[in-house]
Amino acid sequence: MVFPGYFRKLMGWCPMKDSLREERQKDCLPGFELENRSLQLSSSPAGLQENRNFKAQVSLFPGWKPVIIILFAAVSSFLLWIYSHENSFLFILSELILYLLLVVPLLSHFSSTVAVTPEKIIIKRPLRKPFVIEKGDIKQISVPKNDNHSLRWPMRLFYLATISIILLRTVERINRDLQLEEAATFSAKLSLFLGKFLVVSFLLVLYYIFELRAPYQRILKVTMHSNLKVWIYTEKPEELKAFIKRHL
Repeated sequence: MVFPGYFRKLMGWCPMKDSLREERQKDCLPGFELENRSLQLSSSPAGLQENRNFKAQVSLFPGWKPVIIILFAAVSSFLLWIYSHENSFLFILSELILYLLLVVPLLSHFSSTVAVTPEKIIIKRPLRKPFVIEKGDIKQISVPKNDNHSLRWPMRLFYLATISIILLRTVERINRDLQLEEAATFSAKLSLFLGKFLVVSFLLVLYYIFELRAPYQRILKVTMHSNLKVWIYTEKPEELKAFIKRHL
């Protein structure tokens, strides 16, 4: 009768006990090990880096939507200017529409996010729908020099000199015209101010867009089969090009 108890004590420290228990657990849960293994593979660094986002400035050519908006606004402003009396509300509205046109290029040059997936390039733009480039639409990807960076100092001097001269002349003309029309109404003075400062505002917007593009030595150029060209201004265009070619 001693032998059965002694035999049970021996089985308590037997090294085969743990291995037999693990085999029974695997037999009971055969799918758990496979699911756990697939979960580890999906959370690997390669899986996480499959999709990447890049901060960039993006320019499209030709961008038909901004062109259509500009043409429509310009025609509307011209018609209001013709069929309204000078210094009237409609006349001032025609000038304000021209100022609103300056918002279109500013919106197109807000900082965007370029997301690269295995099937497409998604350009997420603020206040607008994302622009999607399908894998099959891409004709060529290149990294040319940025002309804005090469000519940044001559262009800066040109912009600053031109804006300064036009601004001084505009202020002188406004002061002279206001002195001649001291009894003019507020709408007449506002119309005078808007008309004189339109050229200066246009040059300031162009200079702002130039400064956004000038810091980048090289840019990423994506040409599609439809001859639509996309210029992506980013800090590391070569890295973005290599990533796109590796995943598309």
